Amino acid sequence: MLFVYVILAFVAGISELFTGTFYLAAVALAALFTAITGLILPGTVLHWVFLGYCLVLLPAGMWLRHRLARKAQGLTDFDLGQGVEVIGGPDQNEHYTVHYRGSEWMAVVDDGPAPCPGDRAVIIGKTDNLLHLGVLPQQPSADKESLCPPSSSS
Repeated sequence: MLFVYVILAFVAGISELFTGTFYLAAVALAALFTAITGLILPGTVLHWVFLGYCLVLLPAGMWLRHRLARKAQGLTDFDLGQGVEVIGGPDQNEHYTVHYRGSEWMAVVDDGPAPCPGDRAVIIGKTDNLLHLGVLPQQPSADKESLCPPSSSS
């Protein structure tokens, strides 16, 4: 009878690796604890012992899963507040190309004036792979020529 619970623990443990839930882990632990308890108690009560372990470990697994999910929601996005350099744009969709973390990203300007290539901006949000930028104020420089095309306002 002990081998049944050892096999059940093994199968539930392997299945847990493919599903990612805590429920099968709780069943695997209950089966493993039942097999260990079976070394002391007679085999006729092991079904009740397994049921008792399941009634304790399944709610504990659900509580742990919800607790970990709640903690994960509080994680902040470490990209927010990081500086990027505008390297091109805007295109027909008002998207800019920026250099961030060693690669090029698509971005939109949510706050500030339209940037020119070479301007600096700060990430204020992110939607999938699209960065939302806040453009930093332009610092006038006497020795640098502006990369922005001259405005055609009269």
